Amino acid sequence: MSLDFNTVKILLWGKNLGVSYKRTLTLGHQGLSCTPHQLRRAARDFGLNASREQLDRCFEHEAISTLYSDEFLRLLGTEELAIVDRSDFERATKLHDLNEPFPESDRASYSVVLDGGTLEHIFNYPAALRHCLEVVQPGGHFITITPANTWIGHGFYQFSPELFFRVFNEQNGFRLRKIVLFDFLKSDAPFFEVLDPAVTGLRTRLFSSRPMQLAVLAQRTAELPVLVHPPQQSDYVASWERHRERNADPNATPLSLQWRIRLALSPYWPRWLKRWKNAILIARQYGPAKLSNRLQFRRLSPAEICRER
Repeated sequence: MSLDFNTVKILLWGKNLGVSYKRTLTLGHQGLSCTPHQLRRAARDFGLNASREQLDRCFEHEAISTLYSDEFLRLLGTEELAIVDRSDFERATKLHDLNEPFPESDRASYSVVLDGGTLEHIFNYPAALRHCLEVVQPGGHFITITPANTWIGHGFYQFSPELFFRVFNEQNGFRLRKIVLFDFLKSDAPFFEVLDPAVTGLRTRLFSSRPMQLAVLAQRTAELPVLVHPPQQSDYVASWERHRERNADPNATPLSLQWRIRLALSPYWPRWLKRWKNAILIARQYGPAKLSNRLQFRRLSPAEICRER
């Protein structure tokens, strides 16, 4: 759990988009792993009003001890910082198991909840996510930097963008503002906006030999019960609706003879032929499973990110 250069950029981007860090809750004690040069560069690029002395202060810490991000968060506007963890081994200020709900006094009380790499380590992830969203105040934000591809063994889970598209909606009192994908191993990685599968009609596909991370920024728009109704994957919802409409329409066109023959013969096709056919159909429909696939990803320029307000 450490704020590297990519995460620092995301937090500064959020500040320019109106995220208030006044009352911040971090999941775990976030370290700071970017360099002083990188922090000065990010502050300049994003227009952070901070002196050289203030930036240098972010790197002051006791000898042979962990460098934490507390001073950087104060530069972003944090006046009250709460650090939640199950143990105080990293100087947490609030001891709490995220599998369990927060106390009632914490409900809707933080301007931002920052998950810099904690929730994937919590076994009951949906419950832990709900507990964290419940303590965001209306108008406040939830930020998560979480594993996507090629993180097996890092925690209990790695995540699909589909999850966050379906969680952060009006029904749960949230709106999704940003969801980007980037290469964790690149210290200054390009950011790729992920397009909503419910809009594209395509499942998000990416084959990668490098560990990828998702950065998600969501805003709480209303204090509603969170995740009362489990999210459903968008392409299945669309299929169910088409099936319902077809069955409800007495004038629906029946399947053609060609399709009925295909369905009847399908169980008898050789396995190699099925795999070959499916690979061709998927490649034709979805495009390549790469970040260069413009049907599913859009590369964001540094200028676009730094200037957005």
